[in-house]
Amino acid sequence: MQIELVIDGNKQTFSAPYVPMLAKRKFLEVQANAEEREQDPSAKDLLAEDDEIMSILTDIIFDKQFTIDQLYEGASREYVDRKLLEAIYGIKQDDEGNEEGK
Repeated sequence: MQIELVIDGNKQTFSAPYVPMLAKRKFLEVQANAEEREQDPSAKDLLAEDDEIMSILTDIIFDKQFTIDQLYEGASREYVDRKLLEAIYGIKQDDEGNEEGK
Protein backbone atom coordinates (compact mmCIF):
# COMPACT_ATOMS: atom_id res chain seq x y z
CA MET A 1 0.00 0.00 0.00
CA GLN A 2 1.19 3.52 -0.74
CA ILE A 3 0.20 7.00 0.35
CA GLU A 4 1.40 10.36 -0.97
CA LEU A 5 1.73 13.35 1.35
CA VAL A 6 3.02 16.86 0.86
CA ILE A 7 5.52 17.48 3.66
CA ASP A 8 7.42 20.78 3.84
CA GLY A 9 6.29 21.54 0.28
CA ASN A 10 7.60 18.26 -1.15
CA LYS A 11 5.45 15.37 -2.31
CA GLN A 12 6.60 12.18 -0.63
CA THR A 13 5.42 8.62 -1.16
CA PHE A 14 5.33 6.20 1.74
CA SER A 15 4.95 2.45 1.34
CA ALA A 16 3.82 -0.42 3.50
CA PRO A 17 4.41 -3.96 2.22
CA TYR A 18 1.06 -5.16 3.61
CA VAL A 19 -1.80 -4.05 5.83
CA PRO A 20 -1.63 -5.80 9.21
CA MET A 21 -4.81 -7.46 10.46
CA LEU A 22 -4.47 -5.26 13.53
CA ALA A 23 -5.50 -2.26 11.40
CA LYS A 24 -9.00 -3.63 10.74
CA ARG A 25 -9.35 -4.76 14.34
CA LYS A 26 -8.40 -1.31 15.64
CA PHE A 27 -10.83 0.35 13.22
CA LEU A 28 -13.68 -1.89 14.41
CA GLU A 29 -12.79 -1.16 18.05
CA VAL A 30 -13.01 2.59 17.41
CA GLN A 31 -16.40 2.12 15.73
CA ALA A 32 -17.67 -0.03 18.62
CA ASN A 33 -16.56 2.55 21.18
CA ALA A 34 -18.29 5.29 19.20
CA GLU A 35 -21.53 3.30 19.16
CA GLU A 36 -21.37 2.75 22.92
CA ARG A 37 -20.90 6.46 23.55
CA GLU A 38 -23.94 8.66 23.99
CA GLN A 39 -25.95 9.76 20.96
CA ASP A 40 -24.63 13.33 21.00
CA PRO A 41 -20.82 13.16 21.30
CA SER A 42 -18.86 16.27 22.23
CA ALA A 43 -16.43 17.91 19.85
CA LYS A 44 -13.62 16.64 22.07
CA ASP A 45 -14.90 13.05 21.65
CA LEU A 46 -15.06 13.45 17.87
CA LEU A 47 -11.51 14.83 17.70
CA ALA A 48 -10.19 11.97 19.83
CA GLU A 49 -11.99 9.44 17.62
CA ASP A 50 -10.59 11.06 14.48
CA ASP A 51 -7.05 10.91 15.89
CA GLU A 52 -7.53 7.23 16.78
CA ILE A 53 -8.63 6.43 13.25
CA MET A 54 -5.74 8.40 11.72
CA SER A 55 -3.29 6.62 14.01
CA ILE A 56 -4.28 3.39 12.25
CA LEU A 57 -2.62 4.78 9.12
CA THR A 58 0.33 6.47 10.82
CA ASP A 59 1.20 3.96 13.54
CA ILE A 60 -0.06 0.55 12.43
CA ILE A 61 -0.04 0.47 8.64
CA PHE A 62 2.86 2.81 7.85
CA ASP A 63 4.78 2.05 11.06
CA LYS A 64 5.37 5.71 12.06
CA GLN A 65 7.00 6.74 8.76
CA PHE A 66 5.11 10.04 9.21
CA THR A 67 3.16 11.72 12.00
CA ILE A 68 -0.56 12.42 12.42
CA ASP A 69 0.17 16.14 11.98
CA GLN A 70 1.97 15.44 8.69
CA LEU A 71 -1.00 13.33 7.57
CA TYR A 72 -3.50 16.08 8.43
CA GLU A 73 -1.39 18.78 6.76
CA GLY A 74 -0.19 16.77 3.76
CA ALA A 75 -3.37 15.35 2.23
CA SER A 76 -7.03 16.12 1.75
CA ARG A 77 -9.61 14.45 3.95
CA GLU A 78 -11.17 12.80 0.90
CA TYR A 79 -7.82 11.25 -0.08
CA VAL A 80 -7.14 10.00 3.46
CA ASP A 81 -10.65 8.49 3.65
CA ARG A 82 -10.01 6.65 0.36
CA LYS A 83 -6.75 5.29 1.77
CA LEU A 84 -8.54 4.11 4.91
CA LEU A 85 -11.12 2.28 2.78
CA GLU A 86 -8.29 0.69 0.82
CA ALA A 87 -6.48 -0.37 3.99
CA ILE A 88 -9.43 -1.60 6.03
CA TYR A 89 -11.74 -3.06 3.39
CA GLY A 90 -9.48 -3.52 0.35
CA ILE A 91 -11.54 -1.05 -1.71
CA LYS A 92 -9.34 0.86 -4.15
CA GLN A 93 -10.61 3.91 -6.00
CA ASP A 94 -9.09 5.75 -8.91
CA ASP A 95 -8.66 9.54 -8.85
CA GLU A 96 -12.28 10.10 -9.94
CA GLY A 97 -13.60 8.01 -7.04
CA ASN A 98 -14.59 5.00 -9.16
CA GLU A 99 -13.94 1.60 -7.61
CA GLU A 100 -11.14 -0.44 -9.10
CA GLY A 101 -10.65 -4.21 -8.85
CA LYS A 102 -11.31 -5.26 -5.29
